[in-house]
Amino acid sequence: MSLQTRARRDQQGAVAVEFAMISLLLFTMLFGIIQYGLYFWAAQNGASVAREALRRASVGACTDTQLTTYVNSRISTATASRTFLDPSGTSVAAPGVVGGTVQVTVTFPTYNLNLPFVPVPSGSTATRTVQARLENNPTTYGPCA
Repeated sequence: MSLQTRARRDQQGAVAVEFAMISLLLFTMLFGIIQYGLYFWAAQNGASVAREALRRASVGACTDTQLTTYVNSRISTATASRTFLDPSGTSVAAPGVVGGTVQVTVTFPTYNLNLPFVPVPSGSTATRTVQARLENNPTTYGPCA
């Protein structure tokens, strides 16, 4: 048996061992990218729903129940709350005052693959808060559209 044949035979299985050593890191990174992609997709969807709910709350006479119903039609198991603030930032009763702001907060679950080495931000729950200035009294625009 020549020296070259012996050297070649000693290398057999080296690739499999190297792949086994690096595969844990490789798959953790791969599934981490998938997990965070799903998280950011859900967070973007939640931000979009929060902005639309804010528009409805600022131009229509929406009750908290109607606002929550709308948000739940877009994201099931989400919660929504609405707060009116006067120009100084003090909370006031609905429908708010012209020049003040309306603030909508939407809390919703995100996707969690429950991977042991990939933490999910905020424990699988995201909250988006948006606000807009009230230019007119929302009750003059009619029902929540």
